[in-house]
Amino acid sequence: MIDQGFCFNAADWGFPDAPLRGIYIRERVYETVTGMESFDPWLGHIEQNVTEAMLEEAAGEIPPEWYNFETDSLYRMLEMLYRRRTRVRDLLHATRTCARNPLPYWT
Repeated sequence: MIDQGFCFNAADWGFPDAPLRGIYIRERVYETVTGMESFDPWLGHIEQNVTEAMLEEAAGEIPPEWYNFETDSLYRMLEMLYRRRTRVRDLLHATRTCARNPLPYWT
């Protein structure tokens, strides 16, 4: 599967809970983040509106060659992604409180 940004931990298709994993190297992009509300309405949308059916529909658009025809692996990853949508706020808090806080304007 093509995962050039390592969104799904490259070939591992998992989600390691490392607070700084996935943070953009140019932290200037986070200067406008002042709190959890900076991530709305997207957080609410993810938590309330993303359904398993939506994820399955999106997965149906992926050419099977991209995931080596490993349908079971793809659907396990989709299940993890669906469950994880409710943890995004906690993960953002963990990022904020790590030693190298990339969100310095969060009050």
